[in-house]
Amino acid sequence: MYKREIKHISFYSTLIETIGYDPQCAILEVKLLSDGKIRRYENVPENIWYHLRDDYHPDTYYRRYICGHFAETVISDDEEEA
Repeated sequence: MYKREIKHISFYSTLIETIGYDPQCAILEVKLLSDGKIRRYENVPENIWYHLRDDYHPDTYYRRYICGHFAETVISDDEEEA
């Protein structure tokens, strides 16, 4: 299980609250506004992170190129505090 904390940056989006990326482990984390939970995606290439971060329509990019394309784990509040 991944134990390092990934630093998140605030994000201007109607879907996404914050995003964070660990290039050493290729892990992307996305915190959604809808439920406040963090989704962790594994084996995400660094270019995907840059595209998501810089895209003019990040919500569309997230839905089109990340959701369903990478293994997803929803992080509970208990796991965040551990």
